[in-house]
Amino acid sequence: MAANGGVPLIGRYADRNAPSQARTALSEALTELRKLIQDPYFNGSERALADLGSAPIGSASAVDTVRKLRQWSAEYQRMAIELETAARYCRLADRDINERVDALLDTPQAESRRRVGPLRDLLRRGRAPAPPVVHLTGPAASEPEPISVPVPAIPVTADPAPEADITASALGPLEVRVAGRCVPRWNNLKARAVFQYLLVHQDRPTRRDVLMALQWPDHSHSSARNNLNVALYSLRNTLDGLGRDAQPIVYGDGCYRLNPDLTWWIDRTEFLSALEDARRARQADRLRQVIAASRRAIGLYRGPLFEDDVASEWYLPEQRRLKDLYGRALEDVAGLYYKLGEVSEALQFGQLAIGNDACSEIAHRLLMRCYASQHQQQLVSRQYQVCVAALREELGVSPSVETTQLLRALT
Repeated sequence: MAANGGVPLIGRYADRNAPSQARTALSEALTELRKLIQDPYFNGSERALADLGSAPIGSASAVDTVRKLRQWSAEYQRMAIELETAARYCRLADRDINERVDALLDTPQAESRRRVGPLRDLLRRGRAPAPPVVHLTGPAASEPEPISVPVPAIPVTADPAPEADITASALGPLEVRVAGRCVPRWNNLKARAVFQYLLVHQDRPTRRDVLMALQWPDHSHSSARNNLNVALYSLRNTLDGLGRDAQPIVYGDGCYRLNPDLTWWIDRTEFLSALEDARRARQADRLRQVIAASRRAIGLYRGPLFEDDVASEWYLPEQRRLKDLYGRALEDVAGLYYKLGEVSEALQFGQLAIGNDACSEIAHRLLMRCYASQHQQQLVSRQYQVCVAALREELGVSPSVETTQLLRALT
């Protein structure tokens, strides 16, 4: 929503001596709405849903489509927040314009009444009632718990974080260090919530209006802005300790962002970077490099994104996406170890994949192949029964044809 630079629209037309500003604000908000509703993600999701409907259940194409949809869902959540914010300021601008029209049409001068009388009737007859406010919320926070599967302890720790002005570990409980000093606790939970949003959206400035609408959706504009200022003051105090008058959060053009002049180490960013390294290594058919990069990513994943935050919902789509990427990395590493003949390592990472997602048929099939290679047919059958129980309990479905045929072939 770059057209208005993130400046609150209501502040632009607060001056009653500048009636054109209200029209400008409304025009800008409408422009932003048009941009958002024409976003290419919508077309992509429609195609993906069509592909999902035609793909066989449990097939590789269906699994890839589901993963793609999960990846896009985080972007949809961001767009929903910005759509609601733009719509809100459309309503504010429209209300302000109508107030100006009423003031103009009700002027006490008789001559003015005579000239604008027909216009008054036309405007008042044609004015549509304000649309109801739709509050967009995130998806449900709860996910089904996987069935109990023994998960081995594997040394998959990541490289230590390099020296940085601020390090933030968001995968799992939030842990923040400023100049090597651990932030012990948050005095203001809204300050933490704002910081979390800026962490996830590190690659783009965040408009002030988005933060206000996200954290204080039921407040008036002035109240939400005051609350945001209080939260940012608390956030800056919490992250204090860098000296040299360095501010971790900077403001400009109506937007907030993490200070790019500081050095940041964020585990989510490193996690995604390691997965990108693994993808490039796979394209070059460098299997050992794929394993090494994937294991770096696995070591960074301490748990679900913002695991200790039970109050917010906006990050849940991103939380599920990262969890899915983590599970896929586990499946990839296990599969590559099996392909290289290192069955013990394949078993270990396969069990980790099952612990992350008990319904992962890819991991169940891999474990069945591992047991079969060790001539443990009884374990092959047991793993299949674990798969059947998990799918029935969590999804209410049966294993795919591929999994069932593999059981027959191995036993």
